[in-house]
Amino acid sequence: MRLTSVLLIVASLFPVGIGALQQAADAPASGDGAAWFCPMHSDITSAQPGRCRKCDMALIFGNPFDTHDYLLDASTTPRAVHAGVPFEMTFTVRHPRSGDAVARFEEVHDKRYHLFVISQDMVQFQHLHPEMRPDGSWHVAVTLPTPGYYRVISDFVPSGGAPQFIAETLVTSSYPGSLLSQRARLEDDIAVRKTQDGITAAVSLEPAVLVAGDYGHLRFTLTDARTGEPVQDLQPYLGAFGHALIMSDDMRDAVHSHPSPGPESDISRGFGGPDVTFEGYMPRPGLYRAWSQFLRGGTLTTFSFTFSVHSLEEAVKLQGLR
Repeated sequence: MRLTSVLLIVASLFPVGIGALQQAADAPASGDGAAWFCPMHSDITSAQPGRCRKCDMALIFGNPFDTHDYLLDASTTPRAVHAGVPFEMTFTVRHPRSGDAVARFEEVHDKRYHLFVISQDMVQFQHLHPEMRPDGSWHVAVTLPTPGYYRVISDFVPSGGAPQFIAETLVTSSYPGSLLSQRARLEDDIAVRKTQDGITAAVSLEPAVLVAGDYGHLRFTLTDARTGEPVQDLQPYLGAFGHALIMSDDMRDAVHSHPSPGPESDISRGFGGPDVTFEGYMPRPGLYRAWSQFLRGGTLTTFSFTFSVHSLEEAVKLQGLR
């Protein structure tokens, strides 16, 4: 999967590498290798529609194993982007063989196009959803809160293809710093309880020592900050009771996650909480940051949480000390 793209404008979008978790594809829906598959777990395939046995997401039709890269044209209006000033981003997805604009996309997490805008120091985070226009281009209004470098990540599934995760780097006009000077300097969160927008989130890891190359879970227990009572009125957001993006501190690896399946995740019951669990596959040791989002009373709240993922050798030593 191509995870870098070049766009030179006054605001300066330029390529910076980012590792792939899923392979990009470009196969017609009827081509070789086409099947029903899970957009979150591409190893789960079926000859007919259904739901993923790992995460219960609806299967989509395409070719999850074709590794051709889609092309992404991106631009900003105006070309010069300034912190605190709204601007518009435009994206056109093109077929890697023909160069034609792609017009059909699969709906994943209730949307056909997810856009993440994250500052290079991993402090600022936005999750946006561009809208498609009749010409096939996607448009979204963006405001960057602070000057500096930002990673702009497009997450979509072309119909007949496989999940795409394409990253651009955007820098605000006249920013004097360098990309290296603004790199993330994360540290493990010592506090496992955070309060925001009237919600207190207690976070635990399952297993307690996460190992690179394996799946791990972030479990949130939410309480009302004023009363201390369990939160039981979460509203569905993007088809689930929560949403998370997990990213390595070098911004090379990322996973777009929704709650793990189970009775607590069943949105047919109307409201959710207090427990919400997210699954993530962390391929390498190091520090990761998760931005987890919950909708309550019409307010979308984002909690950031930083944690370590260990090599197998490190994990064995740590578990031996417990």
